[in-house]
Parts: sequence; structure tokens; C-alpha cells
Amino acid sequence: MKKAKKLVTLSLAALTALSALPVSAESAKEYNGIDVSTPVELTLYYVGNEYGDEQMIFDAVNEIMQEKINATINFKSLSMSDYATNYSLLLAGGESIDLIYTSQWCFYTDEAGKGAFLEITDDMIQTYMPMTAESQAEASYQQGMIDGKLYYVPCNKIGYGHPCVLIRGDLREKYGLDELTSLEDLTTYMKMVAEDADSGVAFPYNASLNGRNIQALYGATANNLISVVDNNFYYEYVEGKTDYTADDIFYLYESDYFREFCEQMKDCSSAGTWSMSSINNQTDVKDSMLNGTSAVYIENLGTCGSVANSIAQSNPEWQPEIYDLNLDKVSTAIYDADGYAIPYSSKNVERALMALDLMKNDPDVYVTMRYGIPDYHITLNEDGTWSQAENYGTWSYGAAVSWGLKNSVLEMDQDNKFPTEIEIMDQWEEISVDSPTVGFSFSTTNVADAWASLSDVYTQYIPLLQLGLSEDIDGWLDEFYTMAEAAGLQEVKDELATQLNAYFEAK
Repeated sequence: MKKAKKLVTLSLAALTALSALPVSAESAKEYNGIDVSTPVELTLYYVGNEYGDEQMIFDAVNEIMQEKINATINFKSLSMSDYATNYSLLLAGGESIDLIYTSQWCFYTDEAGKGAFLEITDDMIQTYMPMTAESQAEASYQQGMIDGKLYYVPCNKIGYGHPCVLIRGDLREKYGLDELTSLEDLTTYMKMVAEDADSGVAFPYNASLNGRNIQALYGATANNLISVVDNNFYYEYVEGKTDYTADDIFYLYESDYFREFCEQMKDCSSAGTWSMSSINNQTDVKDSMLNGTSAVYIENLGTCGSVANSIAQSNPEWQPEIYDLNLDKVSTAIYDADGYAIPYSSKNVERALMALDLMKNDPDVYVTMRYGIPDYHITLNEDGTWSQAENYGTWSYGAAVSWGLKNSVLEMDQDNKFPTEIEIMDQWEEISVDSPTVGFSFSTTNVADAWASLSDVYTQYIPLLQLGLSEDIDGWLDEFYTMAEAAGLQEVKDELATQLNAYFEAK
């Protein structure tokens, strides 16, 4: 399994072979032998804030879409500030939507259980997504199965279960701190930035809309916890243990781990490490790091590396540094859970699948959406790497609209890839393990009402606790427990235990 984890990135010349497949080289009258002579307009929703040269990117993509499948995509954003409350409302609102981003952290289980998404069958992929049928790893589908059925097209890219941290090395040195080796070091660094009126940053960390990243860093990964369902239910990984059962799974927010995490966040919040209004702040966290108003950025390794590279070019005096502060904790290798689903409201299912096929596999479309427009935002190098061009700052690698498209076959390395990013990735590839629940997906069909009610309670209480903004942690948690039980928490637990025991028995 170790050898299988390292997927090969091809050179640009090799990438173009995919677009040369007969299915994608046909005229706009046919795609894979299917009539597309009637023009259609598709609506796609992605989760993430609008960014820079979006319209330029979307215009370039639509030019190819019109040429190859006679379709135009209307791209719409669900901002990070309100997706949690508006996502379900949008799907239930009656608007005809053809594609929508989803993930284990973004309502995949919830909405699939409600019947909001169409089932994606093998026949649909073979017929309308021929390039995906050729390139997609079978294991990526298995991770998204619910009751043996798939309700979205997932990424074709392996990821690792560790959030990373990007900081300002110049400030660390200013305060006489050694390189960070622990979360305690990070907390110390943030507090010292908060106390420094001359730091030049608004807050050490822009925590707006980002409580789940902090929770993943301090509350889950730091405790060897591995998510089983939507970052709500976890188990503690024990090296060498193979006999996991449903009894090992617990609801995170009832655990001592979460209570301790809340205390840590209350301490950070009280020290001024982020804004007290961060729960409503819509300022993009990446932009805050890039423009120097934040001194900490928490994200996945690839995104941290991209931001670090941008800073190294625009403001090298900031001395960007990347850390995995949980490197001694378990790291799991899984296919990224991001992807795109087709809502039941879609009136153009066939063309939506074709468009997704192109976005995931056509090199011209993929490079534009994932990296930017060649010779404007990026430069494509002969060795298969890419470089930042003059206008890179108005579009950057890994923009939100591309989260659900990631494909290892088409991913490229930056020519001056941040050295620490390479070092950490090499370490992960050596130490990562397979999750005991890697193929499990929870079906909420039998507990749909309870699951929806529990999600509403979560939205009301947990984000404040994640950012340490509750004055009375014990009182707020007690109230949350009461509301969660009333919403049907025990019913959900019982159903989850039944499904997990069946899964473990089958394994």
C-alpha cells in the first residue's frame, strides 16, 4: 500500500494526451457519440469566497465548454461566511442547479441522505464522463459510497489528514523564539504577536470562518483522532490496534478532548490572537496572510506551500515558514473527499456530467481553473512544472472553485516549490497509515430528521466554542448537550453503531 500512495505527476506534454482522447476531440455537436447540438446553460455552485480574476477564468473555461459540449456554465459562490446556513436552503429552494460542491465536511452525508443529490452510476460515468472513466481511481469512489451508492463524483487525488501552519519567520525571530515544534510554541508565538503593537498585523490569526481548521489542528489531529463522519464522530487511533468496533467511536463534542480544546481556544481568544467578531468576519483568511494583516495561516500543506511561495516573492522579508506541528501524530492517506454532486433540481444532467468530465480531465480547462491562465497568471515550463507569472496574485493555485476537481494525473509542481512542503510530504508518504474506516460512509436515511436537527444545533453552538467566544464554556456545552439530545443524538448514535458494526464485520 505504501507504494500505491505516491501518485505520479506527469509532464505537461504527457497531460495533453488526455485531451487527445477521441471523446474530447469531437466537435460540439457530439461528445462521446452523444448529441450536444442544442446549447444549454448550466448553473454551478462552489463553496468559497469570490476571488480576483474569477470572471476572466470563467470566461476562458466557458470558451472551451462552448467549443466541446455546447454549454455555458454560470458559476456562483456560496461564501465561507454563510454556506453553513445557506447550503441546505439553496438545495431546497427550487432553483435549477446542475453542479454543486460537496464534501464530508460540506453536507455530503446530510444532503445525500435527504435525497438532494442524484445517484451517480457507473453507466453515467462511462457514458457521459469517458475521460473520468479512464483516469479515476476506483478507490476514490469507494470512499464516497453510502449504502453501496455514490451521490457525487469525488476528487481523484490522495490527501493526508494533517492541517499545517504557515507563520512569519521574521516575527518569530524578532521575539527570540526558536523554530516551532509544538502547538504550545504556536500559541506562544500568537500571543507574542498580539502583544506587539508594532507587528504590523491586525490580529496574529485571522480566524474568521475557520473554526473547523483550528479544531482539526488543536482538537483532533493533536489527539490522534480520526474522523469517521463529517468531523463529528471520531475514534482515537492506537498504533497496532486492528480490532476496532463501533464502541470505539464517539461524538467529539461530548468528549474531554473537545472540552480541553474549548479551554485552549478561550485562552487564545482572550489573549487577542483573533478578533472577537471573527464569527461574522467575511475577510478571506488567505488574503489576510498574503497582505500582511495576519501572521498565521492554517490550511492543507499544498495551499500553505502556495501562499508561502507567493510571500517569498512579494515580501521575502517576512520569511515564511511552514510547520506540521503534529508530525508525531497519526497521518492517514485517503482520497480527498471533495467533489461535485448533481442536485435533483438539475435539468441538464447529461451535459453537467460532460462539463465535470472536462473540468476534471481536460488539461486546458483543468490548468486554467486550478492554476490560472497560462502566460498571464502562470508560466508553464518545459519540464512539466509551473511558475508564477506577473498577474499570479489575482488568481492562485487551488482556488475554491477547483477544490472538487483535484486530479493527481493533472497536478503539477511549482518550479520553486517551497522546500518545507517537499520535506513534509516526503515524511507523510513514509509514515501514513490506512484508516480502519477508510471505506465507510454513514447513511442518514433512517435518521434523516434527527440528523438534520442535530446539524442545526451544531450550527447554533459549536462555531462559538471553536473560536473561544463563549463566556461560559461549561454552561454553553451543557445547553448544547441538552439541545443535541432533544434533536435525536442517541438515535443517530444507535444507527451509526449498527452500520459500523456491519462494516467491521464485513471487513
